[in-house]
Amino acid sequence: MPDRGRSATVLDRMSSAGIAARVAAAWLASRFALMAAVVLVAAVAGIGPERHPLASGTWFLDRFAYWDSYHFLRIADRGYLPPGLPCCDQAFFPGYPALVRAAGPLVGGSAVAAGILVTLVAGAAAAVLLWHVALAEPGGGATTARRAVTLLALAPCGFFLVAVYSEATFLALALGAWLAATRRHWWLAGLLAAAATAVRVNGLFLVAGLAVMYVLQLRSDGRRPRGDVVALALPALPVVAFVTYLHARTGSWTAWHDAEQTGWRRSTAWPWVGAEHAWSAVTSTTNPYLVGSRLGDIATVALAVAVLAVLLRRRRWPEATYLGLSLAVIVCSTLWVSAPRYVLTWFPVWTTLGTVGGGPRGRAAFRAMVTASVCLLALATYAVATRHWVA
Repeated sequence: MPDRGRSATVLDRMSSAGIAARVAAAWLASRFALMAAVVLVAAVAGIGPERHPLASGTWFLDRFAYWDSYHFLRIADRGYLPPGLPCCDQAFFPGYPALVRAAGPLVGGSAVAAGILVTLVAGAAAAVLLWHVALAEPGGGATTARRAVTLLALAPCGFFLVAVYSEATFLALALGAWLAATRRHWWLAGLLAAAATAVRVNGLFLVAGLAVMYVLQLRSDGRRPRGDVVALALPALPVVAFVTYLHARTGSWTAWHDAEQTGWRRSTAWPWVGAEHAWSAVTSTTNPYLVGSRLGDIATVALAVAVLAVLLRRRRWPEATYLGLSLAVIVCSTLWVSAPRYVLTWFPVWTTLGTVGGGPRGRAAFRAMVTASVCLLALATYAVATRHWVA
């Protein structure tokens, strides 16, 4: 007699692998379409080759390396604090540049090509992991998962999920840690969260959400903390190591924070002061691209606040903790710039939007979100392809 339980398990795994392959393929197709749009718009607009010393020299590749990309590329090539450049690369954590450097030999040594490759692979992994995380949402299912991945794919600042930027890498590691934690694989969750923290310091907010999840699981299981609670300390190690390294190089324990303030003039403020600064940034310029970008910052914060309220009402405490802390850093700051890019890494936003109810109203709301996203994505893609600031 065949073992039906084992056969069912094998079939489930094959089905899961098939779904993962389809999600990854669809994600990569959307990324290649976005890349083609960027290249086409740049060509029609007559955008010439980059003059930056860290540009690859290949016109096509350099469409996807700009602004913060050069910090990552310089770190990958020369490390931190190279002669003649005292600031401000140290504001960026080393995880993503390390991956770019490691991937370089796979693409003939081109750091820009390596950065794009890392981003594309990480983005595909993030799409698959987001599918699985959304699938486990209370009352969720395949529809919720499909909607969450679709909305992420159509996010207005989706350019940064094909460019030499760290968002895709962080998102993949954060989702991997979250999924492992929901399945009670805490050592794996701790290791992935540590890797996420090596990419962006925001990984510490992820750990706070994971800690809340751990406590809730203990209460649910009626157990006391086990040895795997130590896994929650692992993400602190990359931060301690990086701060210690910068102290050894600069003599300052606050070198990372100092670089943030020096390079971007970001400082802590009360939320109402931050909001006043954000609105002042809108009214202080007549540049339509800057006006649009700064309005996008405010709209993104408003969206995140609304999603946070939904999470709190649903008692989704781990997700609310991660999103709340991530949002607080922006709201309690004099600089709300880049919020539409940061939201790419706030996966509770995408899983929550994916749960928009069924029925005619729910379907209409989802269609409205998709329509708005497509329009904003088209505008942002045009802006970034013509080298105007978007996030």
